[in-house]
Formats: sequence, structure tokens, C-alpha cells
Amino acid sequence: MTADVCVRVRGRWSVVLLAALVACGETRASNEANGRIADVSATPGTDHASAVSRDSGVVSLARAAGGADGRQYTVSAQATSGYIVGKIGGGEPRDTSIAPTHDLSVCRPFTQSLVPSRDGGVGNSVVWLVGVATGPRDDAPRRVRVMLDGCRLDPRVQLVAAGGTVMITSRDAMMTRLQFIEVGGVAATRGTVLFNDAGQVVPTSDAAKLPGLVQIRDDLHPWVRAYLAVTPHPFVAVTAADGAFRFDNVPPGSYTLVVWHERFGTKQQRVRVDAHVETRVELTY
Repeated sequence: MTADVCVRVRGRWSVVLLAALVACGETRASNEANGRIADVSATPGTDHASAVSRDSGVVSLARAAGGADGRQYTVSAQATSGYIVGKIGGGEPRDTSIAPTHDLSVCRPFTQSLVPSRDGGVGNSVVWLVGVATGPRDDAPRRVRVMLDGCRLDPRVQLVAAGGTVMITSRDAMMTRLQFIEVGGVAATRGTVLFNDAGQVVPTSDAAKLPGLVQIRDDLHPWVRAYLAVTPHPFVAVTAADGAFRFDNVPPGSYTLVVWHERFGTKQQRVRVDAHVETRVELTY
């Protein structure tokens, strides 16, 4: 009888390795035949600084690919690959009440969930791998939509492929100046979109020209916010309320897994992916 191998590694920030090999009698249906399962979990840390200030250096989504500059990714067929299945935890539903201060004929008070949470998960987290130089083609959407309605942007967080187009629609009859600002580093501006009436639709490719985290904000109405995760490779995800994510067809190797949330900031964990192995990851805020 073939046994799966279960390995659990616990760490905070940097990797603290503790491996124990045990025989597991139950085979997961989602694994390939004779596959294995590797668990990687992180205990809660104090890495809860500003989301903007902590997205920099080697963990940046803008430099999450291979090469010396972290921007090199080559599409190629993989003879063997592994899987990452994870959960971002430590959350509970948190609603934020917004009380606009002007343009009150359009901007009425509303409640927005910045931390969607179900079963202890943290929704609206962006998760990515750092150091992936080659692999399958990125399947992130190349055309996405952002809606300004009732003085709020929707969706709050979404993926878009590098080189894609963002279609912005306004249903609000007011002056709006949306700025696309890189999160982290020097907070460079990627572009500006202006609205002055309801019904306008404006496409922009500047916001998604290069990989990175991008904040959309209205400098005339500071409570209007949304985020774009512009992907450098296929291994980027936005979590649902249960905090779950999954990366398939990951080339074998050692990577840094990073999670970012606008409220909680950035955390990271080293992970190793082996061929035909499902690596399970838990990160807790």
C-alpha cells in the first residue's frame, strides 16, 4: 500500500523548520497518483505594519518573477509540477461605516466590508509567489471593470494581467479624479482618470502596464478606494471570505509566499514545492 507523506513546517517571518515523517493511510482525491502532501503553516506574528510601507524589496508583487530584477517570467511547458493549497486566517467580519462630507446628493452614508470573513478566513487578501521564473501562461483577466456608484468603487480588490485594460464606469453625477498609485516604494502615479457626469466609461491601460499592487483613489473624495493586483505570473490570487487560495502547476522549487491586506499589511513565508506534492499553507494575521 502506498502511503502519503505529511510534513508540517511552522515559522514566523523567516523559516523555522521542524519536519516529522508519518504514514498517512488516506489518499486525497485531488492529488496525482502516489502524490504527497506537505503542510506549511505560520503562527501569528507582529507583522501588522502599514500595508503601503511594507510592500517593498524582495516581497514586492512588482518584482515577484525571476531574474536579477524580479521581472523575468517565461511561459514554458512543465514536465512536472506541484500544488499549493492555502488559507489566510485570523479574521472576523469587520464593517466600516463611511460618512461622506461633501457631494451629499450623490455620496450618501454607507457601510463597507473591508475584511470579508467566513470560517475564520480573511477575504480580499492578495497572495503571490516570489521567485517564479518559468511556468504556465497567466490566466488572469486582461480586461476588468471598476464601477463608481454611490461614491464607492466596486470591486474592492481584483486581479488584472500585466498589459491589460481597466474599464472604469461612473454612475455618479459629480466631479471625480481617480488616481492610480503604486502601493509601496515611492508610491508612483500610474495615471489619472477624470469624470464629471454619470454614464461615462473610460478605459485605461496605464494602470496595468506593469506588475504590482495599485491603489485606486479619488483625491476629491478620499473615502473612495479600490485595489488592483497586476499579475507578473499565474501564481497570484485574491482570497474570498473563507481566506482560501490555490496555485496549480507550480514548478518545483523554493519560493517566498507573500500575503497582503489593506488593513493588516504584509506577511511572508518560505515554501518548498516538490513534483506531485500538494503543499498546504496557513498564514494567520
